[in-house]
Amino acid sequence: MPLLKNAALKAIKKMKKLLIISTAIVLFTACTESGEKENNATEQSADTTPKSSPVDYQHVISAAYMGVTPCADCDGIETRVTLFADTSFQLVMNYLGKNPKDTAGLNVSEQGKFKMINDTLQFEGIKSKFIKNDTALIQLDSDGKIITGPLADKFILKKQK
Repeated sequence: MPLLKNAALKAIKKMKKLLIISTAIVLFTACTESGEKENNATEQSADTTPKSSPVDYQHVISAAYMGVTPCADCDGIETRVTLFADTSFQLVMNYLGKNPKDTAGLNVSEQGKFKMINDTLQFEGIKSKFIKNDTALIQLDSDGKIITGPLADKFILKKQK
C-alpha cells in the first residue's frame, strides 16, 4: 500500500512539473509571437506583399484541478480536471490501490467541451457536475446537489498552481 501512495505522490509531482513547464512554454511562445508581429508590421511597410505564416494552435490551460475522491472498494479515485481557454476540457480518473486487471474499463480519460451555467461546470457527454469557485471544483451528486456528510470534503478538487 505505501508503494502505491509513493507512486501516486511521484505522479502528482511529475504532473505539477509538467504543468509548470507547459505554462512557461505558453508564456514564452506568447511573448515571442508579439515581438514577431511588431517585426512583421515593419516589414510590410517596406514590402506591400502580405506575408503569412502557419499558426500553431496550442491549448492554453485556464485552470487545472486535482483530488482523490472516495471509492467503495479501492483507496480512492484520483481525479484530474484540466480546463482550457477554448472551453475544452480533459477529465482523468484513476482508481488507486486496485490490481490493474481489476481497473480495466474503470480508469477514464475523457475530452470534450465544457460550459458554465452560473457557477456550475458541466461537461458535454458526462454526467459529472461541479461547482467552480476561485480555488476549487466541488463535485455534485447525481441530482446536481452538493454532497453532504462526513466525506463531503473528499469531493473537492483543489486548483493546481
